[in-house]
Formats: sequence, structure tokens, C-alpha cells
Amino acid sequence: MRPLLDAVAAALAPARPLQVDADAGTLDLASQLPGGEPVLVLVREDAGTVTCYGRVPVAVPDERAQDVATLAGAVNATLFTVCVEVGAPAGTVAVRGSLALGPLAPVADGRPVLHPDVLGALVLAVVEDVEATVERILDAVEDVVAGTRTAPEAAHDVRTADLDALVLQVDALDPT
Repeated sequence: MRPLLDAVAAALAPARPLQVDADAGTLDLASQLPGGEPVLVLVREDAGTVTCYGRVPVAVPDERAQDVATLAGAVNATLFTVCVEVGAPAGTVAVRGSLALGPLAPVADGRPVLHPDVLGALVLAVVEDVEATVERILDAVEDVVAGTRTAPEAAHDVRTADLDALVLQVDALDPT
């Protein structure tokens, strides 16, 4: 019996197509990731956690693994809700986001502690953060793998992209 997995699947089903693997405790959730690869949602009943993984669709050759790891470390220093992981399995880059829910035993009358809409919104917020971060770092990972930018250059561009976009928006509003 997997009550948390069942609750997460039921909460996410209205938002996106998914496939449940009850034996593994995972969901493959339709995603907005480049390449359309699903977001892997791992539900750990014992820990009361939901962890979402989005793979960056770039193969990292051995000779670039250290550079990409340097990029990931530099980018991770400025991320608050997700992290970039490199190399598990070898040659891959993934973004991971988690939600610690704790035990979600139903209350005395059988109602869930978290309404399904609330649970779905919480998990979907993590999923969307994972997806946005994959998109945000994709060009940087591609460039570091191709050798067209160094890891520090690419990390700087990732870290400042939001500020640059904000400046452009503000400039567009300024009539002078």
C-alpha cells in the first residue's frame, strides 16, 4: 500500500498525464522539458518526501564532465529550491527539487490532511521549478560541453539572465 504515492498521483492527474510505477514508487509526469522527456517523481513513503527530477537533454562526454560539474557547482550556489546534479548515471545532468511532507495520515474522519488540490499545487510548483531550471541551464550545459564557453562564463550568464531580462522589461516600459 502506498498512500502518499496514490495521493500524489491523484492530485497531479488533473494537471498532467502520468504513469505510475507502484513497485518503484515513481511517477512519470508529462513535462514541459526540452525534448518532452517526462519528469520523474519519486515518492518515498517512509520519509514522507516527493522528489522531482528533470534531465537536461545533453550527453556529457568524460572529457567535459569536470567542466560541467564546475558549472553545476557555480549555478547551485545561487539556487534556493532546486539543485543541479551531474553524473548519475555517468554523462548526465539533472535538476532535482524536493518537497518534504512528513506523515500525511488521514484525520479521524478519514479526510486527507492536505486537500488534493493543495497537494497537487505544491508538487506541481516543484515540478515547474525543475522544468524552468532545466530550460535555464540548457544553453550553458550545451556550451560548456561544446567548449564554446568556460564553466565560469556560462554560470555567470545563468546567474545574471533573470536580471538581464528584468532590465530589458524595465527599459521597454521607460518612454524616454
